[in-house]
Order: sequence, then C-alpha cells, then structure tokens
Amino acid sequence: MADNGHGNSYLSFGSTNRQENIGTMLASLRIEIRPQEQGGREVPFMFRSSRSSTTYGDGDQSTPMVIDSESVEGGGERGSNERRIEEGDGFSLTRKENERTVEEAKRREDIVKAYDLDGLNCAICMEPWRSEGDHQVSCLPCGHLYGFSCISKWLQRPVPTTKCPQCNAKCEFKDIRKLYTTPVVVIDEGLQKKVESLEDEIGSLKTEKSDLLDIQDNLLEIQDNLLKLLRNLKEKPACTENTSFEQMGSKPHQFFNAKEAQGVQSGFSFGSYFSKQLLHCNFKLQHELAIEGGRLFAMDFSYQNLILARRIAGMGGMHMLNKINLINPRENEDIQLPPSTKAVKDIQISRCGRLALLASLGKKLSILSMESNNIVVTYNLRVPAWSCSWDLNSPHYVYAGLQNGMLLVFDMRGTLNPLQSMVGPVPGPIHTMYPLAQNPVLGSNSQKLLTASSLGPCVWNTDAGKRPFLVPGFENQGICTSLAYGPLSDDIVASYHPKSKKSNATVNSQCIDPDSSPFPGSATLCSQLLVKRIADSHYRNLGSTSAYLSNGQMARTAIINMQNCFPLFAYGDEATRGLRLKELPSFNVTQNLKPHHHPILDVKYAHNQDTGILGSVSEDKLQLFSAELLQKR
Repeated sequence: MADNGHGNSYLSFGSTNRQENIGTMLASLRIEIRPQEQGGREVPFMFRSSRSSTTYGDGDQSTPMVIDSESVEGGGERGSNERRIEEGDGFSLTRKENERTVEEAKRREDIVKAYDLDGLNCAICMEPWRSEGDHQVSCLPCGHLYGFSCISKWLQRPVPTTKCPQCNAKCEFKDIRKLYTTPVVVIDEGLQKKVESLEDEIGSLKTEKSDLLDIQDNLLEIQDNLLKLLRNLKEKPACTENTSFEQMGSKPHQFFNAKEAQGVQSGFSFGSYFSKQLLHCNFKLQHELAIEGGRLFAMDFSYQNLILARRIAGMGGMHMLNKINLINPRENEDIQLPPSTKAVKDIQISRCGRLALLASLGKKLSILSMESNNIVVTYNLRVPAWSCSWDLNSPHYVYAGLQNGMLLVFDMRGTLNPLQSMVGPVPGPIHTMYPLAQNPVLGSNSQKLLTASSLGPCVWNTDAGKRPFLVPGFENQGICTSLAYGPLSDDIVASYHPKSKKSNATVNSQCIDPDSSPFPGSATLCSQLLVKRIADSHYRNLGSTSAYLSNGQMARTAIINMQNCFPLFAYGDEATRGLRLKELPSFNVTQNLKPHHHPILDVKYAHNQDTGILGSVSEDKLQLFSAELLQKR
C-alpha cells in the first residue's frame, strides 16, 4: 500500500505505464464477464460495462478496481468492494483478491487479443464504439480512439492533471474530438493477405473441380462408346477368345502377365486375330540394286517413290539422297544435301507423298520437296536429331526426337521455333519414332507418339501437362536397339541387346550357316519382345523369342500388316545376313529371304489396298520384294 499525497491509499500493480493504465482503466468502470452465444456460435465471454458516477481521489497514479465475480456466491464480496470504492476513502485488497484481480485482467486481455478486438472496441470499456450516440468514436490529440462517454468521464475526474489512458499524454476534456465517419476498423495487412490467398485457392479449386467434371464427362462418354463397341464385337462371330474389354478396363497403362498370355504359341487370337481362317503371306524378290554407302530409306506407295540416304566414302564422306522409282528402280535421281546437314538418321514421307521429313546429325530438321528435290524448310536445332515423324491428325505438325532424349513439336505454317519441347524419361537418343493412330471411339484428339531409346519403348502425349511413360512389359530387358510397330494390328516388337558383355552369346555367323554368309562376321544372341496395344492405353505381353542380330549395329525392323493375314515381323538376321520373317504372335519363322553381303541396316514395308512391297538395304545392296497370299495350311 502507498499514499498518493492526498490522504488516499492505493495498491500499486507495478512500475510500468501499462500496468498503471490497466489499473486506472479497471478502476473507472465496473465490468462483468459473462458467457453468451452469438450467431449460433458459443463465444467464451462478452464484455458488458456498467458505468458509474463514482469519483476518486486526486493524484496521477492509477487506482485499481476489483472486477465483478461471475458467480452469484461472490455477490457479497463484490458489493463490499463496490461500497469501498464509492466511499472514496481508499481501500485495501488482500493478497488473494489481488491475485484474482490480476488473473481476471490478464484473461480479459487474452480474450481481446484472441478475437482481435483492438481495432473495433473502446480501450476503456472494451465495448464496440458507435458512429453516433453517447458512445460515438472520439479521439484525443495523441491519436488514440475511445468511446465519447468513456473518455469524457475519464478526463472529468477531479485530478490535477488528466492524461490519455494509453500513452499518458496530457489532455483535457476540450481536446476530445468526435469522429463522424463510417465504422473505423484497423486493417490487418497479414489477415488481408491471408484472405486474398484463400480466395485464390478457392478459385483454383473451382477451376480444378470444373476440369475434373470435364474429365468425368469424357470418361463417361468413352465408357459408353466402349460398351457399344463391346456389344458390336459380341454380335460378330469373330469375337475375342480369352480377354474382354471389361477385363482390360481394370488395367490402364498396364501389361498383362504371362499367365494371361498362355496360348500365344498355339495360335492365340486377340483383337485383330479373329477366329476366322487367316492367310499366310509369302514374298518374292522383284528388284535388287547395287548401291554404294546405303544407310536407310523411306517408301511412298502412292507416288511409287523411294528415298535412299547414302554416304559416299570416296567423296570425303559426303551424305546425299537418291530418289528411286519403284516401278522402274533403274530410274533414279541424286539429291545433293547442304554439307551442314551431315548424316541423315531418319526419313519420313508425308501422307500426301509430296514432302519428305529428314532428321540429321547436323542439328537440323529439314523438309524436302519431292517434286523439286530441294530443301524447302530447315529447322535449326541445338542438338542432333535422330528420328522424326509427321502428325496423323494435321499435315502442319512435325516431330523431332533428339540425341538428348527430348522431343520437339514444330508447326510448318509460320514459326521456326518449336511449339512444344518435352523431356523424356531417358537422356539418351530417341532412335525410333512412330505416330500412333487414335481410336475415334475413345474421343481423343491429341497425337500420341511411340518412340524408342536405349531403355525401351515410350509413349508421348502432345497434350500439355502430360508426361511420357515407358511402355509396361519391357523393363530390364537390356539395351533397346530397334522398335517395330504395326498400326493396323497395334503390335509392338522391340529388339534388345544384352547389357553385360559377359552374357553376350557371340558366335561366328559362318559357323551358324556356312553357306549363307560369304564374309565372316559376328552375331549377338538378342531378345525380341511382342506387346499388343489395346484400346489406346492398355498393353498385353504376347511373348518373346531370341535372334542373332548384328553386334554393334542399330538395324531397323518392320511389322507387315496385310488384310486377312497374320502379321509378320521382318528383321535382318545376322546368322543368314538376309531378311527373316516371323509370324505374329507365335514368332514362328515363315520365310528367309535372299541374303546380303553386309548386315541389313534398314527394313521398310509400304502397301495400298491391293498389294504391298517390302524393302531392305545394306551397305551395298537394295532389295525390293512383292507379296503374294497363300491359303493357310
């Protein structure tokens, strides 16, 4: 206890201004803390003040006041305290009462902080101020805001010097200024930023929800189309034998295991392999041309043209093209390429037959006019190109597979920069590329691409945001050196060399077949895997076989699709140095064609509605075969 110099005793809560002000504020008003519900939500406490006309003793020091107890039982003690205050002769508090008073004040301050009421309520009575009336928001010269009735009573106390309850700045009653404004709220910038962030998140969630609903609608449409297709297949006598579309639908982007593929070797029928009687296909040699430095080629059956890429060793390793007439192969034209083009790694002729797409190691993707034999468009790349393809849906889009594993999309109509650049799962060369035909029943308009790198086949979707994925069923097979795809049967055959040199079964080709190869060489026992693509996004393993392939060569292979015939897989067999044909899906050898002197580097098949032509090229020879159908024995 202490004396304030006027004969009144007071209780000091501390030496700081904040403690003095809190004590003074509490002494000015009689405040009750009561539980109350607001807006259907229980709020811990609501503040209600009962103003009193009590006068106090003089002095600048603050005089604390006892907070009313919430319980009824404390009413007697509360009345006693109130009487002591109203009598104005000073009062004394016990230690227990003092602790309870401090605890109640602290709890009230915590509630104010928890509900962020500082910018809404009067700092004296803790009640919201008003825009008019007795409790109209008012300010002092120091800038602090209070309700008018509260600050008026505060400044009209009979004390020598009146001060602001918060900062102790000297002020008088005449200094009070009423504020005529809309309700004043202190803006919390942190809270405002949080609200803006939540609004952005809500907008993002709404957009995502809309996208998901669109995807759901598309999936439902696809499901309806598949069910219609399934009903149509069930109505036909050529139905599938072992697997239905309902069974496939539960395995998206999956590969069906070997147990499900039983019966492959015994003539398994699936998808395009109908139970009706199929024919065998036989090939006869039609033309054989001696060439120099053959590397790869492309055929266009509609215009009866063939483009051959060569490397002339006697001219400083110059790279050039030959355009050969398929009707009369003796008629051919040389096409000179710019020296900066370097080696051509892939050639693809457009569906219209008037343009040829070239991917080269000179970091260029070029378009050749088949009419003028001139390069009409050249795209300069940052790294060498290993493969290329035309878009099946639009004649304006072209694709390039790069040495670093990236895939670029170009539009021929007006830009020299790629429209899209996608990173593959492997940072190695994309050595093979096929455009995948989309089933219109599935409602997909985006172009998908089947590519191959050293890790194996990979599927790309040109839709933005969709990452490429490796085709299931080809994991841990070795180093993929070639890939063949049959668009009509959706068969995929990948050839793999073993990774470890110790596991290589390297034999001399003359020991395998002494009469078939006039030159000694080496062959590596490799694996060939067959996977069928089903309903655009499902894959089924149909078996595998082994074959002797050229050691160190990346020779291309092909799948032959002919109407009413079993699909055939054509590749250059290193044991015979000739084309070997295997029937799919059994991998039974059906034909060995005339051998070459050097390893076969490229195999292509082109067809129209009536017939087809099969070609193979090596370093010094180009062979063209025609097909004839044989009745199944």
